[in-house]
Amino acid sequence: MKLYQLAFDYDYALADIIESLNGTDSLEFSSDNSAMIKDFKYGWITTESDQIPAFVLINMDLLGCKANISHIVCNLIPELERHPIKIADDDYVLFSNISTISECLNLKRSKVTRFSNGDIMEISNPVFLPNNYPPLFKTEDMPAAFFCTQEFKDLIDNQSYTGLVLKECKIKSKSWF
Repeated sequence: MKLYQLAFDYDYALADIIESLNGTDSLEFSSDNSAMIKDFKYGWITTESDQIPAFVLINMDLLGCKANISHIVCNLIPELERHPIKIADDDYVLFSNISTISECLNLKRSKVTRFSNGDIMEISNPVFLPNNYPPLFKTEDMPAAFFCTQEFKDLIDNQSYTGLVLKECKIKSKSWF
């Protein structure tokens, strides 16, 4: 099995929150609080590119795609909840209910930066433990990152969907020494 970390492809326009519709604080907004999705207006930040992507990452915590292809993603991952939004005048869907996996990283093999108290600050090169993973998931140790299996990557590649870069992650068992 191969695993990949999803990142935004900066060759495409970046989607972001441009306005709070009712005073809701965007810093409290996350995929875990999907009820807040409707509380914001979304737009394109097009200083680098005006090409509109098929997939978007908003606040590095919300993954979405064009509305007309969301059913393809949901066919692969039926448990995903869809939340229709407009990004400027474009119809998109943001996903929630993405699986969060615990104790799946090999922290000894990953590149981990820690705070002085020992808590994890950042994991820049995650290494996973061998396991069966869902097609799209997050980890408890990296809550602002998305990961996928080869199955999800194939869906992206076979349809030539744009907006995401997928970086392969290593998979290593725990060492007994």
